[in-house]
Amino acid sequence: MLDKNYDISTIYRNLNFFVENNLIRTIVFSDKVTYYYSGKGHFHYIYCVKCKKFEKINMCYEEKLAEYIEKNLEFKVLDHTLYFEGICKECRNGSV
Repeated sequence: MLDKNYDISTIYRNLNFFVENNLIRTIVFSDKVTYYYSGKGHFHYIYCVKCKKFEKINMCYEEKLAEYIEKNLEFKVLDHTLYFEGICKECRNGSV
């Protein structure tokens, strides 16, 4: 935990360094906030537009989609991130 004696620009400079050196990754949902996370590979998320919670899902059809993109669109796929926006169960039920 940080105390009150820190420079916010130093924190963001370090975050940018980590992103540039592939130590962490970022994603920006429709709320325009940059979220930082760690991990290698590709990721898929669900994102609640009400409570701003996001969660990784472990389901991917990347191989078929990448094959289609590369074959039909002549585009070499290097990586991907996919997310769905909606309203989570807790927000729909009014428990958040």
